Amino acid sequence: MRREFDTRTRRALVVRGGQDGHDPVGCTEVFRPCLEREGFEVSVSEDLAVYDDSDLLAATDLVVHSWSGGELSPSQEANLVAAVKAGTGFAGWHGGVIGTNVRNADYLRMVGGRLLWQRDGFQEFTVRIVAMPDRDGVITEGIEDYDVVTEHYWVLTDAHNSVLATSVLVPETADAWDVPVEFPVVWTRRWGAGRIFVCTLGHRVADLQVPQTATMVGRGLKWAART
Repeated sequence: MRREFDTRTRRALVVRGGQDGHDPVGCTEVFRPCLEREGFEVSVSEDLAVYDDSDLLAATDLVVHSWSGGELSPSQEANLVAAVKAGTGFAGWHGGVIGTNVRNADYLRMVGGRLLWQRDGFQEFTVRIVAMPDRDGVITEGIEDYDVVTEHYWVLTDAHNSVLATSVLVPETADAWDVPVEFPVVWTRRWGAGRIFVCTLGHRVADLQVPQTATMVGRGLKWAART
């Protein structure tokens, strides 16, 4: 039997869990008030089995995924990707969105990136804002380059992303590569009718409370949601 949902209020689903080191509860709670202020009815699941409910996903306007080291079942992956293709927004940050579901090729293709490597510990680096006023630039409007101290992700991505911020990994003396490499830090992506927002920052609550990062993520969640 098909489930009926109230379509008058926009719905956000926060799916959180996985590695405790990424504090999925604390990090998602940073943005829950933001979503509620925007008028979303926010529900939380701490079980990936929520993706088995295709009716719920179809009635959801935004999925915030914060589950590091997870793996979706074939049906969960199919339901989630189908919902996004049909217009459900999808957003997340750091390992909770690109350091997870590494065996789920359709999920990774939808998200547009995957964590490949990082140096041990926290690194100091500059987040470089990419001027893109006619392509989702509202997310970074008014934000200038800024420095952070956190994990620095080397990611695999593709040209279907609209990159809104980058950072540069500089080789150390004994490293195998010998030139600096620029990687995306923030991007948006379309997948069917759905919008996707990804930020590679966000290892801990303090990272998401950096004003520039908090602003981009807050705007990115709002941008990704079905309108």
